[in-house]
Amino acid sequence: MASHDCQVCLERFDNEDRRPRCLSCGHTLCSSCLSDIIVQGPLLCPFCRLPHNGQASSAEDVPINYTVVSLLEDPVYSRGNQRDQALLVEVKREANEFTTEQLVILNSHLTRLRDFHQKLGNQQVVQQNQLQALRALVGRHEALLQDMEAASHDVMAAIMEGEEERRSLEEVQSRVNSASSLLQVASMHQDQEDRKSMVQDWASGARQLLQSPALHLAKEIEMVTCSALEAAIERNSAGAAAALTPPKGQPEDFPDVPKYLAEMLKAASMVGSDVWAVLDEGGRSRCAKVTHEEGRLFLHALREGTPPVYTHKVPYIDVRNMVDATCMRTFFEFSWEGKNQGKVQIKLLNLASRTKQFFFLCSGERGPSYANTRLLEVENRSQPGEHIWGGDYESNDGTGGAALPGLTMGGLHSQSVTAGLVAGFCYADDRKPAHFTIYNNDHPVAYEECPIGQVERGIEITRTAARVPNIQDVIISDCGLILSL
Repeated sequence: MASHDCQVCLERFDNEDRRPRCLSCGHTLCSSCLSDIIVQGPLLCPFCRLPHNGQASSAEDVPINYTVVSLLEDPVYSRGNQRDQALLVEVKREANEFTTEQLVILNSHLTRLRDFHQKLGNQQVVQQNQLQALRALVGRHEALLQDMEAASHDVMAAIMEGEEERRSLEEVQSRVNSASSLLQVASMHQDQEDRKSMVQDWASGARQLLQSPALHLAKEIEMVTCSALEAAIERNSAGAAAALTPPKGQPEDFPDVPKYLAEMLKAASMVGSDVWAVLDEGGRSRCAKVTHEEGRLFLHALREGTPPVYTHKVPYIDVRNMVDATCMRTFFEFSWEGKNQGKVQIKLLNLASRTKQFFFLCSGERGPSYANTRLLEVENRSQPGEHIWGGDYESNDGTGGAALPGLTMGGLHSQSVTAGLVAGFCYADDRKPAHFTIYNNDHPVAYEECPIGQVERGIEITRTAARVPNIQDVIISDCGLILSL
């Protein structure tokens, strides 16, 4: 069957520049291709390489292939050509829609990235100016500046990559629009499919860059720094310290104390500061650190004196009232080899006199506390009922540990020994009332008469402490109360 297309240029025959002409060998070419061949030299068939019989100084010297001409004039062919043209238009439309969709994604993220990059740049200038004026925050500012520089570099790299991808897509789209054959469009459409995953990966990276917290953190510390600078200029360095502290108010001014405390902890963390609960009674100043960890608030043991400068302060009574009297919890922080090993969190089991004494020695509210005391002994090491002793807040060697004034032994309550049990001692010559023990594993045949609490979190820390060669190297570096949220 005769072809509708010239097999040299792959363009369709017509009755003008591409009229079909038949060489003596029988192969058919369009007038345009014949003219190109004749210009180059002897007329040789591009398919079989046989010379054309007869004089051929121009394409018009080669006879017309009327079989193909008649085919071109056939209405059936005309309808087929129309269908092909319609198909070409449809394929072009689909290709354009596909490219447009990718361009929308690119342009949307590029616009946001440029805006984000500009804001990062502006914020860098703000941070650099503030670094020159407020050296007390230099560490925090420098860290944020590094984060923003890294983010700015990553954003710029993403913009350049996105621009390059956009240019490639626009070039493909231009070639699609100028294509005149289905074969060309199909080939370019396949290239577009290959680029789809590249655009999606780029867009995913752009979204992650836009979620960078660098700008948000910089804005927050900018506000804190501006307040401190205004105070330093208008008053003095003491005024600057006050500017870093939230305004004081009566308890009724802050009905939601947990929320207020959470905001204070957040503000303190922004400037590398701490939150302290302060207690002044009869000219005696004491304070307790407040920390936040794993969704819980911790009120550390009271200590003598005032908090360090440049810290946030809150009345001790406001924080102390957050303790749930129906489910009291305390904690120890264990340290050895110069490193804090973590918190052991204890739920108190009752309100017996010995349990109250343990509570007050954790909080420090009656004066002394278990803070900075050492463990004294391990018993039944690696055996059922293994337990560790501690609690000499007086001598720190096992010879002290008297009961707090006004707290008698109280009633006894038998409790079977299970892992995590915290117990006190009956009054005896070899143990002091303030001493306590923590069991690391079960002892089915044993029981305690002064149960105090149960370890809820951190039993693995007490078990590891029992493996320290010299148990007295293990220090209760801090203790305190766990607050209800």
